[in-house]
Amino acid sequence: MERKAKTKYIEKREAFRLWFEYLKLAKQSKRSVIKDALKGSGAFYVSWGDISNTKFDDWWKSYAHLFEEKYIVRTLAPGEPPLDPQALIIEVPLTMSPTDLLDRVKFIIQKASESKERANRKAKKAPSASYRLSIGAEPKLDAVREMLSVYRDVHLKNPKLRGEALLETTHRYYLGRKNKSWAKIPMALDVSPRLEDKVRAMRNLRRYIQKAENIMLNVAKGEFPGDY
Repeated sequence: MERKAKTKYIEKREAFRLWFEYLKLAKQSKRSVIKDALKGSGAFYVSWGDISNTKFDDWWKSYAHLFEEKYIVRTLAPGEPPLDPQALIIEVPLTMSPTDLLDRVKFIIQKASESKERANRKAKKAPSASYRLSIGAEPKLDAVREMLSVYRDVHLKNPKLRGEALLETTHRYYLGRKNKSWAKIPMALDVSPRLEDKVRAMRNLRRYIQKAENIMLNVAKGEFPGDY
C-alpha cells in the first residue's frame, strides 16, 4: 500500500512538473492568443511566483503546498468543527464490529455522494487543492511529456523545418540524449523501412506539435491539461 501511494505521488508530481514547464513555455510565447489568455489568468497564477528563470525542483520545494488537498479524512476532537464546510459528519459507535461499521459507513458515504454534484459523476471526489488537474482529463504523462520535448526542444529551435527534415532532426534529438535510458525514439515517431511508417511518423509529429500548442493555450487559461 505504501509503495502504491508513493508511486501515485511521483506520478502527480510529474504531472505538476509538466504543468510548470508548459506554463514557462506559454510565458515565452509570442502568439497573441497565448498572451491574451495569460493576462486573463494572471490572478490565478499569482501564487506561483516568478517561474521564468526557476528550475522546477527548486520551485517545488517552496510551492508544493499549493497542490496539496486542504481537506483530509481525520478524527475530530470533541467540539472541534470541520475544516471543510461541506464535510459529511458521521457518528461511528465503536460498540459495533468493524465489518458492520464499514458496511454502514460505506452506504452513508455513497448516498451522500450521489446527492452531491450529480452533474459531475465522473469525479471520484471533489479535489480541494488550490491547483488541480482537469477533472476527467488527467494527462497521459508519457505522451504529454513527449509533446513538450518535441515542441520545446526540436520545433521551437528549428521553426522552419517541415516533413522528413523535421522528423530526422527529432530522431537525432532523441538519440543524442546524454541519459541513455532516455535516448530512444518514441514508438509514435519511430519508422521502419516502409514508406507508410514514415508518413505515419510525420503525421504523429505534426499532431504532437499541434497538441503541445493546445495544452499550452489551456495552461495559459489556467487549466492542465484540458482538452487537447
